[in-house]
Amino acid sequence: MKLPDPKGILIPIGGGEDKKEHKTVLAKVIEVTGKKRPRVCLITLATNLPKEVAADYRNAFRDLGITKFSVLHYEHRPEADSETNIRKIKNCDVVMFSGGNQLKLSSLLGGTKLMNMIKDKYYDEEKFVIAGTSAGAAAMSDTMIIGGSSSAALVKGELELTNGLDLINSVFIDTHFTERGRFGRLIQTVTCNPGVLGLGLGEDTAVVISKGDEMEVIGSGLVVITDGGSIRYTDLTDVEDGQPITVEGVQMHVLGPGKKFVLSQRKVAYAR
Repeated sequence: MKLPDPKGILIPIGGGEDKKEHKTVLAKVIEVTGKKRPRVCLITLATNLPKEVAADYRNAFRDLGITKFSVLHYEHRPEADSETNIRKIKNCDVVMFSGGNQLKLSSLLGGTKLMNMIKDKYYDEEKFVIAGTSAGAAAMSDTMIIGGSSSAALVKGELELTNGLDLINSVFIDTHFTERGRFGRLIQTVTCNPGVLGLGLGEDTAVVISKGDEMEVIGSGLVVITDGGSIRYTDLTDVEDGQPITVEGVQMHVLGPGKKFVLSQRKVAYAR
């Protein structure tokens, strides 16, 4: 059964977003809530430096006029559903996942009442925003990339995937994309499952996804989309682990700031 369209907005960020000067991406996170001073909750579960990361974001959001800013962090999964944590999510307009290790984020948050509340707000509350940067963006999809070097990305067995937070389906999200040359990594993901789109986000670049489907690029860099729907041939299932993969027919789209893409239709939405 198809889920209803979410009323909230999803904003995966490619990492390295500007927190000092123009703050274009973070300003958009605030703007799309439709509120002048929304309440922001930063979740720092993915990072090993929660205090430092929290201080950086607190300063950045303060510069943007945000006075109601909370931080959610814990080290052990049983702590997730504390009354304090539940209250922080209940009272916020924006959830922001920091960067770090996406597996740490999913293992501490997945399957908790806390995560269920975040999902419920995303589906039920108009313009509730879930943003995430780097690992916080990669973990948003139902299946996330957790390993695989850029240089060996088209070698069978190099790519590691596992379950993500399931905020968006049929999309793999990779970050620091152009800066770290992760083209091969995203090509292999769609070769493994051509029904899924690959979404590669450059640094200081994000996409604003509304209704779980309509996507707009913001920030200063590029977004690369790989589409395996037209693959004509691959030897993925024939070669041994450690051997290069051959694939023919992968489509690639490159989008700059302000451009739009409809995920369900797999095409750029041109202005008319």
